[in-house]
Amino acid sequence: MVQRDIFQPGAITVAAVGDVLMHVLLQEVAASQPDGYGTLLRHAAPYLQLADVTIANLEGPAARDVLPGGGERAVPAGVIYDGQVYSGYPAFNYHPSLVPALRDAGIDVLQTANNHAMDRGSLGVDRTHEAIAAAGLPQTGTRSRSAPDAPWHTVITAGGARIAFLACSYSTNGRADPNHQVLQCYQDEAELLSTIQSLRASASVDAVIVLPHWGAEYTQSPDANQRRLARAAMEAGAAAVIGTHPHVLQPIEHVTTSDGRQGFIAYSLGNFISSQWTLPQRSSVILYFDLLPGPGGLEAQMPAYLPTRVTRYVSGVVVQPAEQAVDGQQSVTHVAQVLGHEGVLSLADIARLQGRPICTRRS
Repeated sequence: MVQRDIFQPGAITVAAVGDVLMHVLLQEVAASQPDGYGTLLRHAAPYLQLADVTIANLEGPAARDVLPGGGERAVPAGVIYDGQVYSGYPAFNYHPSLVPALRDAGIDVLQTANNHAMDRGSLGVDRTHEAIAAAGLPQTGTRSRSAPDAPWHTVITAGGARIAFLACSYSTNGRADPNHQVLQCYQDEAELLSTIQSLRASASVDAVIVLPHWGAEYTQSPDANQRRLARAAMEAGAAAVIGTHPHVLQPIEHVTTSDGRQGFIAYSLGNFISSQWTLPQRSSVILYFDLLPGPGGLEAQMPAYLPTRVTRYVSGVVVQPAEQAVDGQQSVTHVAQVLGHEGVLSLADIARLQGRPICTRRS
């Protein structure tokens, strides 16, 4: 059995969560609360903050004053949901206050390459970059028009090491991308793989984590294209591949590359937070893994994972450790069925690993 040790001495611990998908209900809840989007994230925040670096997929723009179609309309200060500028499916746009809320909850890197990246056109991508930069966060997978030659990846320094994160998307839902602001996983596959190879060969990068947005929605098994591209990314030099988009969990595979490096592929982390309510859609994980020196440089150890659940209470909607949630055992069981029992973390495990008490009080 492959070890699932995390928070090991000398390791750099990375955490990852899936889609941050703020449907209308969640935007309405945020708009009704004094701390806005922070209300939805506060129960998960202590666990996001445990890792040295935590990443999330920002599923859609956070573009100030941008309408569907890419036009502009000023929204009064303090209004974070109006149903037009800030609205839900099919053309998402979130009030930019979501970005500092994610930062304050413990997110360190945002993936912006996904099928909703162009929901508010080129201006939406630009304004999203502005919001992320204003919050002091890095992002990966999209470019602003003001920086057309900017790298698709970002590099984070943690524990004395430099970790590159590189995101791509399978699609922009047919929305035009005239300025090539989104890196495409398949259309730009040659560029994707060459970038991984270059980062892997760079003396200033110690590990490469690839973040593809791919696969078939609501399907718990990866398709042939996911499997092929994941293996190609690993062979090109990725330490791990961590996917999003299907809105449900998909399995994790241990990988040994042809040059002997150890790593893993997590095909989909599902929804971190959304208002999709079937058990597979509301159940996800905070994925933790250690980066430790190996024969091929820093290698990603097999991950462990804390099950999470999105729950609607009278007071609002929250994402929280499933163990804290009403009916949360259903989500714990689902996670174990899809990802495997051996990697499941309880709150007691987290407390033991971190040496501090963890509150199990329900919302």
